[in-house]
Amino acid sequence: MKVISIIIKDLKTILSDKKALAIIIVMPLIIMTILSSALRGVFADGDDWGIDRVNIAIVKQYDMNEDSQRFDKALRDGFLAKGIGEEAAEELRVTGEDLDPEGIFFEDFLGSEDVTKIIAYSVEKEKRAFELLDSGEVSAVVLLPENFIYDMKINLLTPFRNKTDIRVLTHPDRSMSGQIVRSIVEAYSDSMTSVIIGKNVLMEAAIEHNLMEDSFNGMKEALDDITKAMEGIGAKIDVVNAEGRKPIKSSDYYAAAMAAMFILFAAGNGGRMLLSEKENITYQRMIIAGTPKLGILAGKFFTVFLIALLQISIMITFSRFVLKVQWGSACSVVLISLCAAFAIAGIGSMLAAATYRAGNYKMANIFETVILQAMALLGGSFFPIDILPSIMQKLSFLSISGAVLKAYLKIMMGYGVQGIMSNIAALAAIGFISAVLSVLILRENGGVRDAQYNKTKTVRA
Repeated sequence: MKVISIIIKDLKTILSDKKALAIIIVMPLIIMTILSSALRGVFADGDDWGIDRVNIAIVKQYDMNEDSQRFDKALRDGFLAKGIGEEAAEELRVTGEDLDPEGIFFEDFLGSEDVTKIIAYSVEKEKRAFELLDSGEVSAVVLLPENFIYDMKINLLTPFRNKTDIRVLTHPDRSMSGQIVRSIVEAYSDSMTSVIIGKNVLMEAAIEHNLMEDSFNGMKEALDDITKAMEGIGAKIDVVNAEGRKPIKSSDYYAAAMAAMFILFAAGNGGRMLLSEKENITYQRMIIAGTPKLGILAGKFFTVFLIALLQISIMITFSRFVLKVQWGSACSVVLISLCAAFAIAGIGSMLAAATYRAGNYKMANIFETVILQAMALLGGSFFPIDILPSIMQKLSFLSISGAVLKAYLKIMMGYGVQGIMSNIAALAAIGFISAVLSVLILRENGGVRDAQYNKTKTVRA
């Protein structure tokens, strides 16, 4: 009964503290909502590909008329005319008028059935394109370089090869969609390279057999084949999930991540309880009243346990009905939540004992400002650990929040209890070891000694 009384007293104290409630309950709900929306582009939301296309802005840094005139001039009186002869040059000039590199890129490539399912583009001025990128309205800006038309005509119609670099600038908050744009532009470049290489091989063969002039005369037919080949270029992204596995969306991820991170604050609050009661002479009174130290410590343990469970319950309920997060098997979620709260309660009681023995709040403060943040980072509460440096990924096993997050994510993806047993075992071990250490730390007679000699001083005015 004494332990229950301690629990009720501590719960009333914490739940009446508006600042504590704001940190452990209100703040995670706000951050969860913001991150779910703001970092949506980091995740490949499997259900969204058929609905939401990646928006990009395309900037033309070239002048189409100027490039075409330059190519025409090179065929009339430039180096091309001297190298291939007037008749062949004239044939290429006529063919070049029919060749439209811009149409190949915009109509045959970006306008293909597969690409239009993935990308929606608009042609913008360079300044406007960067404004759209900065505001997040587009995921990437594609820069078609200067001399694009001229260089492509040289590459497609002559034995020569000019370097053409198409640049892709992506938004840092939309790494996934930015990578998709890069891959699609690379698909275009690779396809064009294959066509150009094939054309050069044919020309080299013609040169070997002294058929160079005839090869230029037949370039019109070859161009038709190139155009047909370009029409088949596309990019198709198939989101294939492992059988029985569900893809994780940003709302799913950050609901679990914030739950895993903010329950650590319950341990931080629990770490201050014993020392606070000592300063208020409450601890000494309980000792004098015959309450064993183990009972007092048990009261702190179960208080932190219940606070952590309350946090998890509120965050799961909020994310389920507001953010539409599907947590998976209810039994598995309850099992993870109980083990997570048990581990946090162990950490909280150990902190409480260590803080009490130290006689100041430095231990609890260091835990909240340094250790907690480090655990959150290594555990993936801020960003998925897959995008962190390899050394940090290797250290993720040190994070309690990481073990909780991994367990929740596995259940969301469709794993059974067997798939989370290692995480469950780790959390149970952390809770048990921490609880044992808290008893060992508080085992000495410090509490009794304090009760005997810490007397209330009366100051007379």
